[in-house]
Amino acid sequence: MFSRISIILVLMFSLNSFASWDAAQKNYKDRNKLSLIIKELVEGGYYFAALPMVKEYLGRKSGKLSNSMDRTLAKIINKVGVKQFETLPFRYLEKSRSQVVRYILAKKYMRKKRYSSALKELNRITTTHSVYPFASNMKAVIYSLAKENDQSISEFRKCEQSSLRALQRDKNNRRLQLNRDYCVLGVARTKFASREHIDADLLYLDIPKSSMIWPEILFEEAWNSYYKRDYNRTLGKLVSYKAPVFAHMFNPEIDVLSALSYLKLCLYPDAKKISNDFYKKYLKDARSLRTYLKRYRKNLGYYHDLITQYKKNKRAPNELMKTLLSSISKEEVFRDLKKELVGVSREFEKARNQSNTRFKRFVLQNIQESISSQKKIIGGHVRGKLLSHYVKLYKAFEGMSYIKLEVLAQRKAKLYSFDETARERGDIKFIQRNDKQYFWDFNGEFWADELGDYVFALRSEC
Repeated sequence: MFSRISIILVLMFSLNSFASWDAAQKNYKDRNKLSLIIKELVEGGYYFAALPMVKEYLGRKSGKLSNSMDRTLAKIINKVGVKQFETLPFRYLEKSRSQVVRYILAKKYMRKKRYSSALKELNRITTTHSVYPFASNMKAVIYSLAKENDQSISEFRKCEQSSLRALQRDKNNRRLQLNRDYCVLGVARTKFASREHIDADLLYLDIPKSSMIWPEILFEEAWNSYYKRDYNRTLGKLVSYKAPVFAHMFNPEIDVLSALSYLKLCLYPDAKKISNDFYKKYLKDARSLRTYLKRYRKNLGYYHDLITQYKKNKRAPNELMKTLLSSISKEEVFRDLKKELVGVSREFEKARNQSNTRFKRFVLQNIQESISSQKKIIGGHVRGKLLSHYVKLYKAFEGMSYIKLEVLAQRKAKLYSFDETARERGDIKFIQRNDKQYFWDFNGEFWADELGDYVFALRSEC
């Protein structure tokens, strides 16, 4: 019975798709009926084909969009993603009353640091709309940037609760899961920014290890322990990143924070070794990355092809680029962009099966334009991430330079000796722990349930 129902539903969808195609084709010759063509294409499942026409329509339209056109626009955004619209001028987007468009407008305003305008748009989004949990997250971030910490925490709590309610209806929605976790994390980050490190410590623990964002939280927890002057716990958090499961992660500040922690414990040879190893590992590849970023500054197609080739054969220009591309390819944003590219490619094949007419050629041209646009968006995303990682690397080299100078200064002052003979390292009595934490020897192997819970037992030599 279920198979019969499935066949009937598929048949009805196919008939509706053909009917919408025919209706759009009849209106094709009259450019004054652009809105009707867009609506019919969307009804037929040709979202990317309608995309260039929507952009043209927004440019030509005077005044606000009709309610039916707003609904059509929302359907398109839901399928093609917000990135396709984030580059449009404000005057185009301001013509829509769609709540999804208000969210896009708010993102654009926030990037321009026009926070009051962003909040104005976000406050127009109703609590029952599907975009509300994400809008609530953005509001909380804006309050945090404005140092309004109480309002920020309150909004992060609303974001968490609205995400949980939405997940009850859509349990497997990865975006909502991520949004919920980032809102929980937002409270911890706000406490950290307020220097309430004990509260932040407990709040970080609310993020389960199963969360997609948990690996990046370890680093923040390590900084929190550092500011509590619990350097052994900082080093314990950071050592988890040596586990093979984190091989794809790139954060050069991990090495900097490790070296700083050794400095605080006056373990200068350890700090010096981390600094030397860091330069040996990254200096050459960092220069190479800088060359690529300068050479292919505007060639977004190059960056799309770069990560596409990496996904196919796991090859990259050097080891650093290999790590960075691996990290980018595992991000949820990148996965969404690739999913949308697959969607537009399928739509192209679907349109190719239509009868060969002038309208079909027009639709295929529109879809090809959308494919090109999507590839540029992916390329721009990859380049932006590589540039961001390079900036982090540059700052990390600055940090390591300070550490090298500090070690040299201590050596000059003869405050320590570079005696490489064996010396006693570590003792359980140097570990700060509570009644719920237990001591267990670390034998060089990493176990999933232990990651993030390591603590060093080094005595300060200051």
